[in-house]
Amino acid sequence: MLTKWNVSVGFIVVMLLCSNSLASTFHFDVGRSGNFTDYGPKNAELVYKLQLTGFVDGSPVVWNGNVYLTNNPGMGGSEQLGLYSINATNGSIIWKVSDIYSMATPAVSDSGYLFVHAYDNSTGNGVLYSFYASNGTERWNITIEPNLSWWQSSSSPLVYNNRVYVLSYDGILYAFDFDGNELWNVSSNGINKQYFSSPSAGDGLIFYSRNESGTYYLAAVNETGVIVWKKPVNGTIVNTPAVSGGRVYIATDTTLYAFNTTNGTELWNISFNGTMSTPAIAGNRLYIGSKDGKLYCFNASTGQEIWNFTAIQNPSAWDSIKSSPAYADNVIYFGTNEVNGKVFALNASNGSRIWEYEVNQYIMSSPFIYRGKLFIGADDGNLYIFGLWKGTVTLTPGTFNVTADDGRIYAVSNLTALGALQKASEIGGFSYTVNESYGGGNLYPTSIGRITNGWWMYEVNGIMPMNGTNVYNVSDGDTVVYWLWTSFSDSASNTPNTVIINVHTKNADINSVTVTNGVRGGNATAYVNITSYVSDWFAVVVSGTNSNGDSLAGVTVLKLSQLQTVEVPVVLPIPLQAQTGNYNLYVGVYRLNEYPNNVAAYTTIPVVCGVS
Repeated sequence: MLTKWNVSVGFIVVMLLCSNSLASTFHFDVGRSGNFTDYGPKNAELVYKLQLTGFVDGSPVVWNGNVYLTNNPGMGGSEQLGLYSINATNGSIIWKVSDIYSMATPAVSDSGYLFVHAYDNSTGNGVLYSFYASNGTERWNITIEPNLSWWQSSSSPLVYNNRVYVLSYDGILYAFDFDGNELWNVSSNGINKQYFSSPSAGDGLIFYSRNESGTYYLAAVNETGVIVWKKPVNGTIVNTPAVSGGRVYIATDTTLYAFNTTNGTELWNISFNGTMSTPAIAGNRLYIGSKDGKLYCFNASTGQEIWNFTAIQNPSAWDSIKSSPAYADNVIYFGTNEVNGKVFALNASNGSRIWEYEVNQYIMSSPFIYRGKLFIGADDGNLYIFGLWKGTVTLTPGTFNVTADDGRIYAVSNLTALGALQKASEIGGFSYTVNESYGGGNLYPTSIGRITNGWWMYEVNGIMPMNGTNVYNVSDGDTVVYWLWTSFSDSASNTPNTVIINVHTKNADINSVTVTNGVRGGNATAYVNITSYVSDWFAVVVSGTNSNGDSLAGVTVLKLSQLQTVEVPVVLPIPLQAQTGNYNLYVGVYRLNEYPNNVAAYTTIPVVCGVS
């Protein structure tokens, strides 16, 4: 029989695998809905600006903690063009594939395969590439557009149900398996002439733009390549279909449409000066940028306007919103394509401005939201990363040194509010400064993430301590909030500048595990080498099963001192009725008063015990 601990660890491992293996693509999901389930930055704090050269017109995506994006030729000179992998926390370049460039957005499958539609500078062809996202090693490449201009390879690949779809410049929708085998293609019998429109998916259908002898259609094909329906539209399709709630939305240069995904029934249309801005869909609202320099919010069911925000004053013929807005935590993020381009964050409910940041360059790129940060490119060749931090830190006993603004150095315990901020800054890649206030060696932040236009306060579990961040001790389960006070109406719950830290204090580590073999009617012994970070009683549980589900289990209880390391023997009785063969064993360590609800440390790689 499986122990409760084994079931819990299995659940934890599955959750970790799922959280690290979500696919990533243009406009967040296969429906291109732009509705991010993460939270974004509530202030205009620029965490990093990474110079890649050229123009960064494609949109970044984040997968497994890394940013993937391409750049494209800009104003000439010594440009470093290619496909990049960048650490999403600290902005460092992990790997780069040179001599390919694109304005398309890469897509990464949940299995770690990266697909990008790009121009091969060595051949002059438009190519669909597949790489290993972890290291940039090429898996395969297929030419889908021979002999064309680089800017014509700009449609972003779609990963859907273990296939990759891409729309070529000449209007052919291709379907490939993950090994690069072409499954089918559907021609539009015309020239697509739309460089940025990409396929999207939902309800078992693939939606894409078709140009048949000058008439544009929104079409839906099933996963075998059969056209289920196609509907003509007025004007030229200029963006990517967005799918949500049984509806698919598409904009032309004259009209915004909503269709039923299943049968293509037109639900509504309104006059609209569309651009390559693909709408974001959240609840029953649709958010989209326009040629007139405004960001619009419409009722997604009826097309009725709810509000609009003027992002570009008096736009010229070259100015518009081409960035596809991102929705996250009731905030809309987007950039403006103008000579003094800006990144905006708006209240999604009423369109009021939350913050803006002037880049002073054209922005065609669309934002990607990940763990409190916003990633977006611009025509100055930079990748911009905005945001402070929110997350969980694990603290262990020990100290670190911090230098205050006056130059004095303080030794600070890891298990303090300042220790939590220190660990968060290491994970989140932001800086902070402190100063002694009110005497007695009490340290308080003077800046976090280089933000200094106010007073930085802190709370622990909703209560404001009366002593310094380096003095206040934190415990497992505490929530530490650092927030910026700028007026009497500010509080931790409404200020846009917050760092929210959930504290986990580590009670023990498992350093190594070995186990002897045993015989039926006897026992086996596991030797568990553990380090305790607190003085307390502990229960060490070793358990596991064979391939048929038969189990072995043993437990040892002992008292350990803080920072004590010891090898603990755990005896596992073997019943006479036990099956012979190998058993995969795992270890869980608990503080005795928390057993069996809260595991302090556990293993995920089994040790094998042979029973004869």
